[in-house]
Amino acid sequence: MSRFIAVFMRHGALKQPAGIVGGNLPFPLTAAGENQAADAGQRLAALADEMNFKVDDDLECSPNEGAWQTAAIIGEELEDLTDRGYRALERAEMAGRSLGSVANLKAAQIESLIEEDPRFTNAPKDWLSKTDYRPPFAGVETLGAAGERLGGFIRQRTEEMWPHLTGDTLKVFLGHGSALLHAAAYLDVLPAKRAAQLALPHAGWALIEFNAAGQCTLLSTDWRKPKKGDGED
Repeated sequence: MSRFIAVFMRHGALKQPAGIVGGNLPFPLTAAGENQAADAGQRLAALADEMNFKVDDDLECSPNEGAWQTAAIIGEELEDLTDRGYRALERAEMAGRSLGSVANLKAAQIESLIEEDPRFTNAPKDWLSKTDYRPPFAGVETLGAAGERLGGFIRQRTEEMWPHLTGDTLKVFLGHGSALLHAAAYLDVLPAKRAAQLALPHAGWALIEFNAAGQCTLLSTDWRKPKKGDGED
């Protein structure tokens, strides 16, 4: 029976203004982010060769520019190294946690809006990383809800692909750090409490194997304690 490993990958570093938060940022990659994406493509090709797996042709990604760019660069690297064609396939379900009407504001601005509105209780100090906290504005998701959306989509895609597998497969799902971590929690390969405490570095990944029954096993991961420069998404 074929094996199926999902590659939960984060985008490269973005041209993100200081202090801006959220997983749906409309910014392209920095030069460093482009290099991170190229390195990830080479690393992925080496992993596939080592394991004797193929990388699925569709690199499914968030529709945000930086995520799409990351997937496109990885595809170019894979094409150069494998002589096969790849495409960055945008999926709305792969978007990061939505901050709705306060998207792309600075964290301090969001906190001030909450404090100034007499209807609301002040946001907790660590609100950006709290799994179940939802800022009280239209269209905002909790991190837990974003993880459920993303994890459910990845499980659905896995179920759709299983009957058509022709060999051991690595499947890239490229999105945003916090949503990917909480998707892993939704799939029961990471405790929700840990998902709120960890970070996935730019262009880093976690390898999660799915079996034919939909059960998941965490094989390896780059996630770690947050570091300066990780960004907020």
